[in-house]
Amino acid sequence: MLPLSDSPRVRRTPWINLSLILINVCIFLYELGLGDSLEPFIERWGVVPSRITAALAGAPGADPFVLITLITAMFLHGGLLHIGGNMLFLWIFGDNVEDRLGHTRYLLFYLLCGVVANLAQVFVAPHSRIPAIGASGAIAGVLGAYFITYPGATVSVVLPLFFLFTVVDVPALIVIGLWFITQFFSGITSLADAGEQAGGVAWWAHVGGFLFGMLLMAVLPKQPLPSLNNWSVSFERRAREDTGLVGFLIGTISMISQLIQLVILVRLVVVFLGVRILAEVVPLVGALIVFTTPLVRPFALFVPPLRLDGHVLELYSIVAICAYYLVGTALIWIIAAVAYHPPRRYGRPRYRAMID
Repeated sequence: MLPLSDSPRVRRTPWINLSLILINVCIFLYELGLGDSLEPFIERWGVVPSRITAALAGAPGADPFVLITLITAMFLHGGLLHIGGNMLFLWIFGDNVEDRLGHTRYLLFYLLCGVVANLAQVFVAPHSRIPAIGASGAIAGVLGAYFITYPGATVSVVLPLFFLFTVVDVPALIVIGLWFITQFFSGITSLADAGEQAGGVAWWAHVGGFLFGMLLMAVLPKQPLPSLNNWSVSFERRAREDTGLVGFLIGTISMISQLIQLVILVRLVVVFLGVRILAEVVPLVGALIVFTTPLVRPFALFVPPLRLDGHVLELYSIVAICAYYLVGTALIWIIAAVAYHPPRRYGRPRYRAMID
């Protein structure tokens, strides 16, 4: 799942988050211009666990200056996809965390999460001589803070569904929760292959940064938020932007409704083109038909299929898509109405006369 945006609105301009993104991009552009000097540059400013271990242990000949790399490494990246993915996550989730902490505390929070994340990776592979770089540990801390602060927020993600790519609104609790589970079990798997020269993804930096971000967010004082003027905003929109239980319920219902509509739409296309032909190319086509049959069967009792030049157009699948859309919309409206009704009052306000 590739996130594109989230639902909570920020009250302040996220100057620190924007500055962090700009600094990371500028340093990456500088790296691109180093040519053959890039590898020594990474060796100098990246986190090399064996050097950090020696410095922390006070080993003879160890250079304590290498501890600065716990900070510098989080501003280095190994490629376009590396920095692109990191900055996308920071752009989407960092502004809301800064909005809640305030500018100064957010900067301190970000740097501390990055340092702790790097130390977590050093602890797992203390003798590795492979330099670790990237902002992902600090950003993992941002995700941990977002996880406990905006659990009911929704995140728009690009979801691959067979041969289609679609955008689905998913509760942040699910998006970030799945991300963390992936990082944790990937880290467990990596322990079996860990060695002095082990490289690849620093899974335990992600896990450590995430957990520390949750802890730090729980204890840091929060910045008072300026109130939003919701008087002219419909209660449905307010419910969709809710970051608590209401937002989570609406996000979950919206996600389920969208996914059901999408799989039925894919079924409609598959049946029209020919199940047997597509099953030879896409093995999961058969499973799709089996999964979606109970969803459309009630509508097949009332709406017959239409045959067009040897192709079958399941009209009842079209009716099913419309029905599930209406059910999802109705449930969202009911929850929003219960949570925020009445959204506004109409009519001219009455003023009490002032008599001296």
